[in-house]
Amino acid sequence: MTRSRRLRPLHELAVEAEQAAGRSLADAERAVLEASQRLAQLEGYEADYRVALRDRAAAGIGAAGLRDYQAFLARLGEAVAHQQAALARVRQERDTARERWLQLNSRRRVVGKVIEQSVADDRRALDRREQRDSDERAQRSAGGSGSDDADCAAR
Repeated sequence: MTRSRRLRPLHELAVEAEQAAGRSLADAERAVLEASQRLAQLEGYEADYRVALRDRAAAGIGAAGLRDYQAFLARLGEAVAHQQAALARVRQERDTARERWLQLNSRRRVVGKVIEQSVADDRRALDRREQRDSDERAQRSAGGSGSDDADCAAR
């Protein structure tokens, strides 16, 4: 079995690993997008409620209503902070997934190049073998013809 043929399963494994890492990277990208959208939504709610509080305060709001708005805004602020932390975490996971994919992509390309080189080496070896066989046949043919000529001249 040729070296290139022996390496093919390794290449298939490298391709599969790269594809799995690509799927993980795509999942991580989706998670970043979703976390970003959720953060934007929470920040929008927070901004809307701040405007509503300001408008209510200008129109005259009771102490209980003011406390309720402030408590709700505090909870929204906590939710925003938690979502910012979640976004930072999924971005880090995405960056890790990207690094993993880049490493596996590089490994797959290296294995592919090794196989290409092995195929070329195998071809050269086969060509040399065929040339050697052809040369040997030609020598035998030339040597065999020469002895036939000598046999005919001796007769």
